[in-house]
Amino acid sequence: MEEVLVSGLNETDADVRLEFAIARAEVALRSVNIASAAQFAAIEATLREARECPELYLGDAVHHVATDRVEFAERAAVADLAVRLRLAENTVRTQGLRATVLRRRTPSIWSAFQEGEVSAGNANVTAELAATLPSGAVCVAFDDALLAAARDLPTPRFRERARRVREQLDPQSLTGRHRLAREERRVWFEADRDGMCWLTAHLPAEIGRQAMNRLDAAAVSLGARDDETRTLAQLRADIAGDLLTGIGGVTSAAPAVTVSVAVTVPVLTLLGVSELPGTLEGYGPIDADTARRLAAHAPSFQRILTHPITGTVLDIDRGSYRVPADLKRWTEIRDEHCTFPGCGRAARNCDLDHTTAWHHGGPTKAANLAHLCRHHHRLKHESNWRVERDPDGSTTWTSPTGEIHTADPPPF
Repeated sequence: MEEVLVSGLNETDADVRLEFAIARAEVALRSVNIASAAQFAAIEATLREARECPELYLGDAVHHVATDRVEFAERAAVADLAVRLRLAENTVRTQGLRATVLRRRTPSIWSAFQEGEVSAGNANVTAELAATLPSGAVCVAFDDALLAAARDLPTPRFRERARRVREQLDPQSLTGRHRLAREERRVWFEADRDGMCWLTAHLPAEIGRQAMNRLDAAAVSLGARDDETRTLAQLRADIAGDLLTGIGGVTSAAPAVTVSVAVTVPVLTLLGVSELPGTLEGYGPIDADTARRLAAHAPSFQRILTHPITGTVLDIDRGSYRVPADLKRWTEIRDEHCTFPGCGRAARNCDLDHTTAWHHGGPTKAANLAHLCRHHHRLKHESNWRVERDPDGSTTWTSPTGEIHTADPPPF
């Protein structure tokens, strides 16, 4: 790519060149977003024309009844687009459908997508979730609640936020939906290249989250050995394979580990007065029945009770009388992730940092503690990134070039 030169600048104007380079990246991203929205809209328009004027694709043939003509015209249009755009036919159908969902159900986010303010990833997440909601006031509320997040958050974090909002707004009982979804649990095998495969399990969230935590803990334990050369990802895979087949020998070398998962339960839900969803650490909203069952009967889950209106924590199970350990556990549950904007690393795998440094008078209390992954922890201390903690619990970061970013406030 040809480098853009800035007239009148010399080699000492590094700060100005840096600003221009960042600006070019921002303009390019906006252009990509606008082009993606235009592609979605053009596909939708093409398929709509095929449905409304099937003769464009079928000519004067009368081999089909009217409804079949529409269906086959749309099929022909999908195939036409797929060949022209070099896309899979399923991708063409999906993009056309998502344009329709966005335009009809979340017009504010659709407009921002067309203007380049929302990424294709966030638009896809919005459409995927909005399609499962009833039209009307619920979709209006969904659109309004997520517009700012769709503009500001990277797709993984936006998906988490959008899932939470969807669960709050969906008028259908989460308990009923979860009961039906459990019936779809399964394991499937998919061949991959180079003699590898994907083995995937679709499980209830509380089971899958605890299983992943157990793999993490065992992998970290084995990875600390002096003679261990495998990465944590490789260790997780080896441990999972050994547990399922019993022939790998990995787990026999790993010490026994105890894992816990926090489940946050509104107090009225625990009492059976409300059906407000609970929150499973590392996953998000879970139905009230599951939350009550985990809080009451599962010793490996840590229970947290919250106020039904304010969300304030009323009680937290204490596994230790040592205040630092208890405080660390609470902030881990509160933060969920690294508190750098957009970072999705789980808090349990992060450092617990004093926002205002201890030697600058920062106290060791929850309001001054935040989780940072090792990478962003080092950035905070070894670069010109600056961070301040806001009254609502969120953190405001200022980049070395002066850009201000506000991370999500904690859920409690």
